[in-house]
Amino acid sequence: MNIDWDALTKMPYWLARPASELDKLRKGAVRFWQRISEMLAWPAKQLDPMTAELDLVHLLAWERDITQIPNETEHTYRIRVKYALQFAKGAGSKSGWYFMFEKLGTPWITIDERFSEVDWDVVSLQLLDSDLAQRNNLIDSLCRQYGRTTRRYQYDTIASIQLMSPPSDFAHDSLTGFAKLSDDMSPKLGLAVMDNESHFIIATNKQLIS
Repeated sequence: MNIDWDALTKMPYWLARPASELDKLRKGAVRFWQRISEMLAWPAKQLDPMTAELDLVHLLAWERDITQIPNETEHTYRIRVKYALQFAKGAGSKSGWYFMFEKLGTPWITIDERFSEVDWDVVSLQLLDSDLAQRNNLIDSLCRQYGRTTRRYQYDTIASIQLMSPPSDFAHDSLTGFAKLSDDMSPKLGLAVMDNESHFIIATNKQLIS
């Protein structure tokens, strides 16, 4: 609830003398109604896991079958509680997992399954090396809770490296034609032909090396 108390309690300039008795009364009334508004807004804030008291978040987590992971940050814990229903609905599907990891602050992920030379029940999760190292317990817990029961999950790391490639191709052909006629109407004609064509390829690539 955003209330502009200064604009709401603005007095005429002949009464708004700083530190006057009337100004003190105005400030006291503003503090009183600020406390009243906070008390009225408090129950609504407890319905949102992102703003609720942590003790109430624990109750919501129990209701939604969420268990806090050791060394998990409070922010990540609140996100898992808030989106518990959406995470459960998308469990096992690629779109659901992409949504889940994006909400948890891990957008760099690729999911591959049924790829060649690997058992059909293996699902490969490709994540940044930093995410896998820092959030290993969280990823393990997500696989156990939202992974398919008939699948095995393996982790592969990827690294983002920016590459600048030099010109890969350079060619130059030219064609120029010009003619000259004499001014005495004689049928003398000089003609020369030159071919001109240019071709350049300059590429800047960003690659992911797994």
